[in-house]
Amino acid sequence: MKTILKIPFDKCIVDRKRRGTAEAPDVIQKFAGEIKDAIWKEIKTSGDFETIQDNITNTALKAYEKGIVAGIGGDHSVAYGLMKAFSQKFKGGLIFFDAHLDCEDDFLPPTHEDLIKAAVNEGFFEPENILIIGARKFYPKEIKFVKEKGIKISKLEYIQNFIKDKENIYISIDIDVFDPKYAPGTGYPENDGFSPKQLMPVFEMLSKSKKVKGFDICEVCPKKDINNKTSILSADILEAFLRLI
Repeated sequence: MKTILKIPFDKCIVDRKRRGTAEAPDVIQKFAGEIKDAIWKEIKTSGDFETIQDNITNTALKAYEKGIVAGIGGDHSVAYGLMKAFSQKFKGGLIFFDAHLDCEDDFLPPTHEDLIKAAVNEGFFEPENILIIGARKFYPKEIKFVKEKGIKISKLEYIQNFIKDKENIYISIDIDVFDPKYAPGTGYPENDGFSPKQLMPVFEMLSKSKKVKGFDICEVCPKKDINNKTSILSADILEAFLRLI
């Protein structure tokens, strides 16, 4: 059984003009259509951050008893609870597809800007078991943290080598890893990103490996989209993972 968790939360985006990712789960579901052996479940996102993250973690843990878990955000902070659930269920690695390193100063509670830092500090993953793909906008202090901890930043070609010795993998996808030409509907677009032609075969390879136990797709902002390109792309990614697992 495959569980798709809809997490309509974007309150960790400080700049209100960039919000709107809370609308994404419903829109992505509409374009995804029916997915075999999958159930959709919406997580309540009312209350304070800790309550919301506890809801995410507890719901994901229950879903892991049935099979793979996919989370649809929402801003990237929702991956905090999803990663926490994965780390309580499995020992494994994280592949983080993002235009940013998400290793800024510690925020309390954690946000989409310090997600990797929080995941390391909370012990969700050993730093050497984290691989970041697609980062192209970051600050010197983030690079310093990554180097000190031994987190890997690499190219697509390294992924197969990274997963070779790992039984369980979590995939986190910030849609801004794609070039805005292909994914304009996001709050923090960065030029010179990947194309679907580059990444979709990688996602299919990861799915076929049978090592992916959980993943998320975040930071899709429908109100900033053009002809639903970003939502359709996200639905295609969701189907690519779940169809082959």
